[in-house]
Amino acid sequence: MRGVVYLDFTPGGGGEPGAVDRSEKGLPGVTVEAVRDGDPVARTTTAADGSFRFAGLDSGSYALKLPSANFAAPYDGISWLGPALVTPAIIGAYLWIWTGFAMVLIGAGLAALPRDALEAARMDGANEWQIFRRITVPLLAPVLTVVFVTLVINVMKVFDLVYIIAPGPVQEDATVLATQMWLVSFGGGNNQGLGSALGVLLLLLVVPAMVFNVRRFRRSQR
Repeated sequence: MRGVVYLDFTPGGGGEPGAVDRSEKGLPGVTVEAVRDGDPVARTTTAADGSFRFAGLDSGSYALKLPSANFAAPYDGISWLGPALVTPAIIGAYLWIWTGFAMVLIGAGLAALPRDALEAARMDGANEWQIFRRITVPLLAPVLTVVFVTLVINVMKVFDLVYIIAPGPVQEDATVLATQMWLVSFGGGNNQGLGSALGVLLLLLVVPAMVFNVRRFRRSQR
């Protein structure tokens, strides 16, 4: 079994549809599969002129198939946005964005600490590590809780960083719930039912953190 994979397009128009014309271009390096009863039984790759040949096939009827991998966009970006490092790159960008928010809240909490408690601990002979672990951190616990819960909520619904930073061919390697919800609904999946289910799941994951935050605020006001 032999054939040609070619671009059925003649520059300037003309040509006969479905027939190989001299001015049309053969496609090299394309994978072709021979399929029988729904299962691929042989595979080959086209030559420089787009021609291919299967040898050693049993007698019978076969269908030819071009696997979807032939049409996947190649990854042409720099290596640190490849499949292995795209997730750490997104994590680094997220930390860079939210470090300022966390530092402002923690700095305000440190400024509000009672200095007499720190001085009393130093007079009692506590070193700086003991002061930090037994006085500073417990007094900062409400502020640290606010920062932690806020960042957890933002992490669960992050979308823009993954969608912008990760190139198309590696988005599946860095996907999160929000991007997966968009991909299956509007990004080619065309499965709004699954997208709605992922949206409900995301809501169920975020609601406990929001309820915890609201209850903590109410307790602090009392």
